[in-house]
Amino acid sequence: MKLEFDPGLIEEVVFKAMKLKEESGDSAFLDEYHTFADPIYENHTPDERPAKFRKIEWDFFRKMGFYKAIEEIFLEFSEIDGLVAGGVVAKARSQFDEGSNLVKGPDLEPGKKKVVVKLLAERFHDNVFLKKLIRHELMHVVDMLTASFGYKDERLGLNPMEESIIKERYSTIWDIYVDSRLISQGKETVIDKEGRYLEFAALYHGFPSDVNEAIFNALWEDRTLTHDRILALAENVNKVMAIADDLVIGKAERKKRTLLPGAQCPLCEFRTYNWVGNIEQEPHLVKAVQEEFPNWTPDDGICERCLEVYRCNA
Repeated sequence: MKLEFDPGLIEEVVFKAMKLKEESGDSAFLDEYHTFADPIYENHTPDERPAKFRKIEWDFFRKMGFYKAIEEIFLEFSEIDGLVAGGVVAKARSQFDEGSNLVKGPDLEPGKKKVVVKLLAERFHDNVFLKKLIRHELMHVVDMLTASFGYKDERLGLNPMEESIIKERYSTIWDIYVDSRLISQGKETVIDKEGRYLEFAALYHGFPSDVNEAIFNALWEDRTLTHDRILALAENVNKVMAIADDLVIGKAERKKRTLLPGAQCPLCEFRTYNWVGNIEQEPHLVKAVQEEFPNWTPDDGICERCLEVYRCNA
């Protein structure tokens, strides 16, 4: 696969690498760089110099082994080679901008896209982690290109708050799907099983711990997840909890409703991010709700809007 690199990323990576080596007492690369770069000021016009400097920086990028490290990981994913028009390694603006995507350019043939992987320059100074990160991102790309996964670049959620919550859940579950397969293949990735479990448990901290662990293990072993399935889980915590229905979970008590942001209120059936607690301290309201919903209990939860209606009626 033909690989392209962001010149700004190459420049930052090379100069940072030379600086780190100089600080450790090794100035060989910096001295060599100056033997090529200094004559440019004397022999070329200001308009010619940028291209000459980029050529030198590219040569040092290869000489320092950065190109080879990235190429080795791309070669692991030969299955995507014929499905894309090439790869682009670009500079990420921040940690939140890092990631991978498929991009259609005006000069590409119909149906073909380029793989774009955005990285922070600092990633190149930990070669081991760099390879793990690119491998993780390219596994995402494999899913994007796999018809059975059914990836769609679509908006998640109806408003900014909902979008943020759903995106975080979607990303967490997709990362579990990606890293579980890489680890099963004996490949190193950015976070191991324990690390992914901690992320999942933090996201669904309202679940009992043994239920959380059982659901996570079911997701970790699942080899049939799709975009639509992951999105459905991200949108509705009740569907996540439903994974536990067919599992043996020891003494886990799952009768009490898990009141997580984005779950449906059992009364109005709208998703809510504002649950009301301790309603049992207002028995007259509990009685009013149960007159209309006989099977409802305070453990089932009530959203802020519904409670306000019952308070007004009372």
